Amino acid sequence: MLFVGDAEWHGAFKEGKMNGSWNVMWQRPDKLLNKPVDFLKIGHHGSENSTPWDMGTGKASEAVSILDAILPLPRAGEQATAKAVVSTERGKYRTIPRGLLMIEIARRVEGARIYAPDVKGFKPKDPADFDAYEREWLGLAQPLRTDFERIRESKGFVDVIFT
Repeated sequence: MLFVGDAEWHGAFKEGKMNGSWNVMWQRPDKLLNKPVDFLKIGHHGSENSTPWDMGTGKASEAVSILDAILPLPRAGEQATAKAVVSTERGKYRTIPRGLLMIEIARRVEGARIYAPDVKGFKPKDPADFDAYEREWLGLAQPLRTDFERIRESKGFVDVIFT
């Protein structure tokens, strides 16, 4: 299980320079991050710099190597087995959670959900922000999110069960 809190990543690791927490963890000699996890608590409410990824560019990078190590894409014909949850709520920050990141993580985890049917009729605090940063992603699978689970089931938490 990996609970990253507010860890951030800032491009590739540079010796003797300021590096994000992910960069430093990745460079540790014991390589604790160099293997798949069973559970990821997505960092900093799903912000785009809290999880190493390609930020939608499709380009290989150190960040992609980290994500591939901890949440590898399932092989063709196989199902993902890792789980992930993001504790978040749209409204405090315009781009948190980052829709593209949620979709990327959903490709790598079990139990991802399409929230569009569940939030029909939902009245966001700021409709303009919701339309700009969320609406187009609702029809695509995302990891479990506390904000939409609150709408779906009137509870602001997610049960994660391992069997």
